[in-house]
Amino acid sequence: MDYQINPTSWLIQLTIFVIWSGLLYGLAVIIGKISAKFHNWSRMWQTWSILSLIPLLPISASHVASFIPQVLKSSFGGTQDNLIEHSGSLMKSLVLGNKIDLILWLFISIIIAGSIHCLYRFFTGLISINRLIRQATLLTDLEHFTSEQRALLDHRKIQVYISDSPISTFVYGFFHINLLLPNNVLNMPKVQLSLLIEHELAHIKRQDPRAVIIFRFFASLCWFNPFLSLFEKNFLKNMELECDKQVITLFPKQKLNYAQALIMSLKLNKQHSINQLSTSFSGTKYTKQDLEQRIITVMEPNSTVKYGLSYRVTLTLFTFFLGTFAIIANPILPQDSFESTEYGIFPVEHSVISSNFDVINDFRGPKRHKGIDFVASLGTTVVATFSGKVLIANNTTLHQNYGKVVLIEHGDKVQSLYAHLNNFAVKSGQYVYAGQTIGTVGETGRVTGPHLHFEILNDGKRADPNNYLKLNQ
Repeated sequence: MDYQINPTSWLIQLTIFVIWSGLLYGLAVIIGKISAKFHNWSRMWQTWSILSLIPLLPISASHVASFIPQVLKSSFGGTQDNLIEHSGSLMKSLVLGNKIDLILWLFISIIIAGSIHCLYRFFTGLISINRLIRQATLLTDLEHFTSEQRALLDHRKIQVYISDSPISTFVYGFFHINLLLPNNVLNMPKVQLSLLIEHELAHIKRQDPRAVIIFRFFASLCWFNPFLSLFEKNFLKNMELECDKQVITLFPKQKLNYAQALIMSLKLNKQHSINQLSTSFSGTKYTKQDLEQRIITVMEPNSTVKYGLSYRVTLTLFTFFLGTFAIIANPILPQDSFESTEYGIFPVEHSVISSNFDVINDFRGPKRHKGIDFVASLGTTVVATFSGKVLIANNTTLHQNYGKVVLIEHGDKVQSLYAHLNNFAVKSGQYVYAGQTIGTVGETGRVTGPHLHFEILNDGKRADPNNYLKLNQ
């Protein structure tokens, strides 16, 4: 099937993606007013980011009574008379352009260029971290680690490196995790160094290094969606707070040492790109307020926060409800309720009607014409007359005489058919709005020249398109 990308559909889907993400962020703010504890849970922001991507998926659970009328499955009923011979000179005068499509493609080009640039920065960041690890020295003597910490490193097959660069301690990796320590931290008091290492091991237990890379990838790819960056920011902030609390839970009497280790690590770190892609103990990705909050949280008398079964069940139910809603509403473009008093959009602008509905002529024989033929030059844009769901977009389902055909289901058992197309800008199962490009004029099937054969079907029977397109007026 010759499928043509429709820039309008792309931009609408991306717009829905941004709006849906904004709604999720607004819901998160409301949740924060009700339950700050739930709002400060990093897993909630991780889940929210996954839910925000649903509008980009090519799925929809919406139901339309999608039946194929029997009259379309039978013989085409003879060659369609489009009187090309009598309108050739007029066709040559048709100068058609699609300035709107050019503007839309310009917007899409800007979005793609921005994504390429942001992904370039993402991958150069990965390269920088890997280069930093290669330049570091593998630490074989783990005397600064406790026996429990050494056991975890051995069990997870994690290698420890020492770097001379001004960085914060961090763990990094997707398939294989590495722990990188700046050389200066080895001069820290043993207690503070142990707490610092414990913080990074907490990230490893939580699988945070992978989550950080995934977050940064999608935030880079979808740079035009500011809410993804907000999800990422809240996830990173709460992720660090939770690891802080886990360490303080294990060592409740070491709060002051832990706060001092945090401040000391901050002084060492000057690598912004590394901070964006790793679970660093501190660094430039955190604002002054973030660091103050971490220190205050550490020093609180009861800083331990546990997310038990009730929180996990609540998040699961939220996810199920919102995910189901997003899938059902994807795309969110509503199907118009069809009313006989409504008039549709002309399927081919600047075209000539060569054969109207129900006419009889010598070329076709005694059989009446069951649609309207719009003559236009090859490649002219064809749009949907009404909003609805695409049932067919191929050249195999219906009779071969139709050629490449699109059949759209509207409300109240009304359907519109577009035959002899050159290519498609939609696919089966997709929702379209009135005026959206669905393909271009062609000469596929049984024709004598390029034109669009257009039909309206009501309850499975062919109806006069003039009553739907206001042609008689």
